[in-house]
Amino acid sequence: MAARHPLRRQALPRSTQTRNEEFTVQAELEALGLKPWVPTQLRSRKVKEKKERVWYKAAYVPKLMFRVIPAIYYRDVLDLKHVIGKPLELSRMDIEGVPEHNGPKGLVAAKPGLRDFQAAVDAEYEKAARIRDKNEMTCDYVPGQALELLSGPWAGFQAIFKDVIQTAHDEFAKVRVEMELFGSKREVTVDPDGIRAA
Repeated sequence: MAARHPLRRQALPRSTQTRNEEFTVQAELEALGLKPWVPTQLRSRKVKEKKERVWYKAAYVPKLMFRVIPAIYYRDVLDLKHVIGKPLELSRMDIEGVPEHNGPKGLVAAKPGLRDFQAAVDAEYEKAARIRDKNEMTCDYVPGQALELLSGPWAGFQAIFKDVIQTAHDEFAKVRVEMELFGSKREVTVDPDGIRAA
């Protein structure tokens, strides 16, 4: 039987628990030259005094981050102030997931892994960032200004800017424009990033 390589463990990702100081520990690990992944989400809350929405980053799963920890840094990571417990070693199946397959009792459903989780978290963060950017958009158009539509079924059409509207059920403000279609004028509501000055 071949002997196991003494540094083999360093190549496996580990999850690390923190004391609600995920971003502090992330900065400390980056100072050591390690680049951890902290599952992050973009949240917003309404501030009544300012009558506006404030956006901030928060841990998607509190007290959790992922990083390959080389053996030489293992003791340093455990000595960090806000790290609690020992890092947990993840298997290849934990990282890659398990595809759907036939087991002894029939079909076994697929189980997502860390990579699937990371892709879902990143997609959710990007969606929230787009909503934030649309919310923070300032309108540089004036009523009556000529615009060109960039996306959707009306891409390439010319329109006239009317105003910005915000309804209760919309996540962000929309732009109302007036277009000429088949000889008559119609008002259309479009996303703010789907127009530009003509």
